[in-house]
Formats: sequence, C-alpha cells, structure tokens
Amino acid sequence: MTVQQLNSNNSDDSDDMVSLPPEEEIYRRKYQLLLERCEVLQQDNERIINRIHEVKKVTKRYRKDIKLVIERLDRHGDPFRSAVLEMDTKSETVQRPARPVAKVQPVAKQTDKQNGGKKTGAKRKTKAEKPEKDPNAPKKPCNAFFQFCQEQRPLVVAEANSEVGAEPSKQEVTRQLASRWRALTNDEKRVYVAMFERSKEKYAEEMTAYNIKKEQ
Repeated sequence: MTVQQLNSNNSDDSDDMVSLPPEEEIYRRKYQLLLERCEVLQQDNERIINRIHEVKKVTKRYRKDIKLVIERLDRHGDPFRSAVLEMDTKSETVQRPARPVAKVQPVAKQTDKQNGGKKTGAKRKTKAEKPEKDPNAPKKPCNAFFQFCQEQRPLVVAEANSEVGAEPSKQEVTRQLASRWRALTNDEKRVYVAMFERSKEKYAEEMTAYNIKKEQ
C-alpha cells in the first residue's frame, strides 16, 4: 500500500470520524505526522532511484565508448595492452646551497676589544647607606600601649615569678600585657593616651633645643 492510498483511507476515515476523546485525538495527530513523514521519505526515494538510473545510463555510454576505442586500436595494431605505464612517484628534491654562517662573538669579548682589552665586569649595586643616628638626639616617645607596657611589665613579671616560681619568657610577658590592654576600658586607656601626649610635647621641645645646638 502506497502513501497515497494511506492518505486516501485516512481522509475517508476522517470524514466518518466524530469528535474523539483527548487521548485518541493525540494518537490520531501522531498518525497524521507519521503519514506526512512517510510521504517525504517516499519522495526522497523516488529522487534517488531517478539518480541511479541516470548514473547507469552514463556508465553504459562510457563502456560503449571504451569498447569502440579498443576496437579501433586493435584495427591499427596498437600494442596498448602490453604497454607499461611508468609513473615517477619520487618527489624531486632540490638541494639548496648552504648559507655561510657568520661567527658572532660574545658580547663580553666585543666590549673587551672596544675598551682596549680591559675587562669590564658588571657593577654591583650597593645599598644606599643609611645615615648614622646621633646617640645624643632625643628619643621618640612611645605610644599609649607602650606607655602601659612600661608601667605594667614589672608587675606582670613579679606575678609570674610568684605563681610559677620562674621568670617568664618575653613572649609570655608580651601576651599578658596585650591581654590586659584589651581588657581596659576607654576611660582607663585615656590615662596612657594623656601620658603619650605629654611625651610628644616634651619630645618637640627637646628636638628644638637639639637642632639649635646642632646648628651652632
């Protein structure tokens, strides 16, 4: 049965059909889509068959032409059957003359010749020397935390000696001082901030006197 017959049968059935339930309507729609797809495939098959027939005709014509050429060559006594076809498959390689390579002297030797045979080594970079601090110059004041540490350090060391019976390490003392500093309130810290401000004023006065004495 061809696709046209299926389509005709389907059209007859569709005329007799009444409204179907939704589920059956879905299957009917799928059936229609399959029929359309079959029709497309049949058209493709017909085109392929026509193409095959054309190729067969061309091949048949070529065979007749080849047979005709062979008959003519035989009538003229041409020994084409025993002829050997020589095909050179080797690729021709052209040898190019090697280019002369110029000798390049190292850069160090060239610079030596330019400088009259003197060796020129790379200059080592030296760090900028820091100016030496004057031991007589006034010392900068410590901030509020270090003011607190200077005051509380002896107390922390004494408490550790009484509890452990040995002098604590510097790391342990610093840890205890930092913990106590964090436990202070803002009002308690203001005492050490005021000490730092007074130290800055004193440092400014000492620096002024130091600079005047240094210029004399």
